[in-house]
Amino acid sequence: MQTRNVVAVVVFLAAIVSIPAGAGATGYAWRDHEAPFDFVFGNHIDTHQQTQLTGNGGLSGFLYITPGEETTADGVPIANHGNCSQNPEGCMVGWLLNGVARQAEYCGHVSGEHPAWAIASQQMPRQPGFTHFHWLDETLHHDGLDVGKQYDGQLLKLTAVTEFVFSHHGEWEVTPGIDVETHANVYPTCEDWPHFGHGGGGHGH
Repeated sequence: MQTRNVVAVVVFLAAIVSIPAGAGATGYAWRDHEAPFDFVFGNHIDTHQQTQLTGNGGLSGFLYITPGEETTADGVPIANHGNCSQNPEGCMVGWLLNGVARQAEYCGHVSGEHPAWAIASQQMPRQPGFTHFHWLDETLHHDGLDVGKQYDGQLLKLTAVTEFVFSHHGEWEVTPGIDVETHANVYPTCEDWPHFGHGGGGHGH
């Protein structure tokens, strides 16, 4: 087994150990935020996440996918985020989710990508893998957010538990282990975002 694969397996097993007892990595059914996984962000991500607050104000839980009928030529399922409250039987755990509480500046959004956020490098966790920020607000979607404003939220690390193709803002081949690609949307400053000042957002837009 290649060194990279060994590392991925070790990280994956460590992530599973961090999940509370009774919540198997791939088998935790959608329960519509029933306790203990009763944390909600207040917006659209709640249709496909079930998490609980940890003692330090962070999160631990699951991010769900909805596989469709299509597969790759190798038989790997193609999945997206669905509304698990409307289709609980069609949802399965795609990733283990761990979060740390942070504030981030909203940089803007361009079609086909996740909304972009800025968190200063010194505010990033030393542990690698935290690549996705999601806001805590009853603003359901990013088009209601104000560019340049600071929002409370969670900086998330995702650890995939199975193999699938994630068809969301592109097509991503996902394998078990820490996933730093499918949801990446954090930059040290908004100026570091490739679309800053070019119609996607930025100060004064």
